[in-house]
Amino acid sequence: MKVRDLLDVQAICEAGSFRKAAVVLGITQPTLSARVSHLEDQLGASLFDRSRGQSRPTALAEFIATRAAGLANDASLLSRELERLARGQTGLVRLGMGPAPMRALVGPLAARVRAERPDINLEIRTGTSTALRSWLLQREVDMVLAAPLEPTDPAIEAELVFDTENVIVAHPDHPMFKGSPPNIREIFKYPAALPFLEPRYLDFVQAHFGVDVAAQPGRLVCSDYDVLAGVTADAPHFFTAGPRFTFAKEIASGQLRVLETEVPQKHIVQLHTNRSAYPLPAVGLVQEMVRQICAEFAATFP
Repeated sequence: MKVRDLLDVQAICEAGSFRKAAVVLGITQPTLSARVSHLEDQLGASLFDRSRGQSRPTALAEFIATRAAGLANDASLLSRELERLARGQTGLVRLGMGPAPMRALVGPLAARVRAERPDINLEIRTGTSTALRSWLLQREVDMVLAAPLEPTDPAIEAELVFDTENVIVAHPDHPMFKGSPPNIREIFKYPAALPFLEPRYLDFVQAHFGVDVAAQPGRLVCSDYDVLAGVTADAPHFFTAGPRFTFAKEIASGQLRVLETEVPQKHIVQLHTNRSAYPLPAVGLVQEMVRQICAEFAATFP
């Protein structure tokens, strides 16, 4: 049995007929029919009901088509990696980053790569957890530095590089700083400027504090922490939240002030890699630099 035979079955199932599948495959219909007949002889079972001019797949054909789709995808991914190697792009490293690491870590990482390995080109993309997970599985990025990606996938290996406290920050003149620190429920009476929150965070706040964050009026949602910090520093009635390192510059300059209200969940940063990806040397070097920078941040922002 050849992989080509399995792809033939997949093409017929998707096209709906031998004639249309032959066009897609770039062969004649008699050639395709002969190949399928030979496969049926090998298997000792029918793959298609050819009565009345139809090509209705049997359960076995549908099973083969499903598995063949996975093979075709793997072959495509392998082809792309081989092309990358053939073009000499072993010095290109593609990194996906979550919004918080993007704001705080991309500068130090780029500087270190430039200083230590100027032969490596660093290509950085940022996006939601869903997008980062998809890019990693499709090998559009070599690694992802972000909060945990959900749902988990056996193809993705996640390594904890550091975790740190989340804080709530606001303009120093915000009404929340007058009197004793408010609780979480009271805080959400004010307009919030927050990144896109994963369902697990929304569920946590709802379960522990009875706050439906998604239903809060006047909320600004943006996963660019530059925007969130800027809006909060300019608007005395807004607040925002995230890992302390994300707002370090604004806190140090006095533009933002940390509210002394404990945020129960820590911010977790993981280095995610695709187990099946080809281990390019440049990727391994950048991974080690990422680990070093994250260890330095962990010491600065415990």
